[in-house]
Amino acid sequence: MRMWAGALLCCVAASCGDDLVIGNKKEGNLRIGKSESALRFGAQSGGGKSGTRVVENGTVRGNLFNIRPATTRPIVVFVFVDLKDPGTFQDFRDAEVAVVREDRSFIVPHLAAGDLTIVFLLDQAGVNQDGTIDPGDPIAFFQDPTGRLQNLSAEADVILEDVDISFNVSAPEAGNATVRSEANIIVAQK
Repeated sequence: MRMWAGALLCCVAASCGDDLVIGNKKEGNLRIGKSESALRFGAQSGGGKSGTRVVENGTVRGNLFNIRPATTRPIVVFVFVDLKDPGTFQDFRDAEVAVVREDRSFIVPHLAAGDLTIVFLLDQAGVNQDGTIDPGDPIAFFQDPTGRLQNLSAEADVILEDVDISFNVSAPEAGNATVRSEANIIVAQK
């Protein structure tokens, strides 16, 4: 019986002027017919080849050396890939986040390939301690004057040794994070 139903479906599709569409035509569900998009199963998606997946094995890790002003509030590390709007943090290709540990170390895994922007957040205390960059939260951008964090592969392992952070409480978005020398930025492939 199933064989006859399949044969009947193929005969109907072959004799129809239009495609036979089962499901939502906009999403491209099961489509059989004569058009160039005929015999398509599942939802449409752009880019990539069948059977491939995005590699996200990049890692940024390191430790904090100095924090100004001194604080006991949590510090959160954001790593954005291909950040287009550093003021609002809404337009980027990928991002990962981690909290700085009690020993002042951090590790941010699962990063995609691209240009990295690292932002440290001095999270608000109490109810406003939410781990997100909100307007008015003190942040510090990691300074990368020679572009060592640009155009990295998804297999890059970045180590930032002894990061000095200066949060500017009176101008929250004006903080910065630096290392003592370029030798404190180590970029390797896994």
